[in-house]
Amino acid sequence: MRNAFLFIVGLLFASKSLWADNRVTPQITEVTVYRMGAKVSSVASVRVPAGNSAVVFENLSPFFNSASLQVKIAGSATLNSAVFQIKSPGPGPENPRNPILRDSLVGLGDDLTRIRDERDVLNTENMLLSRKAEQIGTYTPGNPASMSLSVAELRDLTTYYRQRILEIKNRLLELAIKERKINEIYKKTQETLQLLQPRAGNRTGEIVLSIDAATAQSLEITCIYFIDQASWTPIYDLRSDGLDKPLRLAYKANVRNQSGYDWKNIKLHLSTASPTLNNNRPILTPVFVDFRPMYAYTKFDKSNDSEAGANTYNLAQVQSAPIMMKQEEVQKDELMLDQAEPLEEETFGLTTTFDLEKPQTILADGHENILTADEQDMPASYEYHAVPKLDPAVFLLAKVAGYGKYNLLPGMANIFYQDTYVGQTFVNPQTVADTLLISLGRDEQITIKRVQPKDFTERRKSFNSSIRETYAFEIAIKNNKSMPVQIEILDQIPVSKQKEIEVSLEEKDGADYNETFGKLKWKLQIPANQSKRVQFSYSVKYPKGKPVQMIRE
Repeated sequence: MRNAFLFIVGLLFASKSLWADNRVTPQITEVTVYRMGAKVSSVASVRVPAGNSAVVFENLSPFFNSASLQVKIAGSATLNSAVFQIKSPGPGPENPRNPILRDSLVGLGDDLTRIRDERDVLNTENMLLSRKAEQIGTYTPGNPASMSLSVAELRDLTTYYRQRILEIKNRLLELAIKERKINEIYKKTQETLQLLQPRAGNRTGEIVLSIDAATAQSLEITCIYFIDQASWTPIYDLRSDGLDKPLRLAYKANVRNQSGYDWKNIKLHLSTASPTLNNNRPILTPVFVDFRPMYAYTKFDKSNDSEAGANTYNLAQVQSAPIMMKQEEVQKDELMLDQAEPLEEETFGLTTTFDLEKPQTILADGHENILTADEQDMPASYEYHAVPKLDPAVFLLAKVAGYGKYNLLPGMANIFYQDTYVGQTFVNPQTVADTLLISLGRDEQITIKRVQPKDFTERRKSFNSSIRETYAFEIAIKNNKSMPVQIEILDQIPVSKQKEIEVSLEEKDGADYNETFGKLKWKLQIPANQSKRVQFSYSVKYPKGKPVQMIRE
């Protein structure tokens, strides 16, 4: 009987050890940060018994995507299951200072109550004294007690009121100073108590692994998973040492870690992928066209009613007009160079990963961490560009061909020209153009101005049934540099959207004219320390009684 009892007890202990948890806090060794989110690799060495056992990876970020979990085991063991779960710890032991701090808060609260009570009494006394002071020397008919006071009595009363009111004011000031100091102490005591409180609400993540091993052994287990609270954004430094030199690109990354756990001495990778985007393919659905009824108010006489002569309006269908169930986009009139509109998707191009050579430490404080991911030269051609109608300045543009190989993303760039910081520009590689245009800022040594010429007289001319208005402009450019420059200048004339409105280009002074957009483009070579002028004019003819307006879409 005794042997059977010992056998059962041994079996229970064996069963308990068989399923006993190996709770370990893994070390984060490698992180791949995406535009939104990050892939984290956590590694731990665990000793497991023969047979089935449970291993728990604890103290993980709660911002865990359970569908992304991957487990790798180095050793002769089989993974039966892996489950991620959120753990909410219970309240820990109370700090011995907490009762003392709470007693201090109670005592400070009592002091504040005494101050408020004394201040109320003093304010009431001050109010009563003020009322009595107003009655000194006054006489109320039918009230013998209100007879006029003698000079000596009046002097004594005013002296008393003055002294007492002054004492009340001084005491109120003392109470206000004392109350302010107590409030400061009260606030600091509350903050200290808050810091010492056990943080029962801090949730953590953990992974429960069920492992089957043939023999007792040590295993190296790696858990790879995706978390949400991390990101990086691109920042560029673009440096140009001259118009005959390539652009020097410093590809930087602003990395943020808000996962709740620090990444210390890890291998860091930066990926241009966005795993959080919708990966379902788009499905095209039919677009139908049908007639849409259009309504207008029609007036009729309501003479048969009691309100004779009143104007009454009735809603009636007057016509139908075709309507598209889905409106097409209107092509915008652009004054930039012949560069296509950017694509809407931010996933244009292949996914790229930057591997940082040195181990990195990114704290989980949400602060910015500026890291240099890559540096390389970008061959570029340079050109000056101006749109004086919009901005009376000349900009230096760098044209980069084959920019897809540089793995650029939309982002801000700091511009340096010949070791001088000239400002910031936005780099947008998400275009279908062959050449990427990068603005390197204004060149103050080239001036440009757009005015109406002084000899321009004809502006408005009336005919029998129409009006013709003529507009003329002159653009003056001055090159103050010691070398010649080539500059591209853009301007425009309006484009008619009605047959009754006729727009005619009268003079273009050698410009290339795009009739679709009404765009004028000059390419000028301006010698050193010299200036040039170009002119253009156009006319607008429209019917009388139908004024026109310029509409920019």
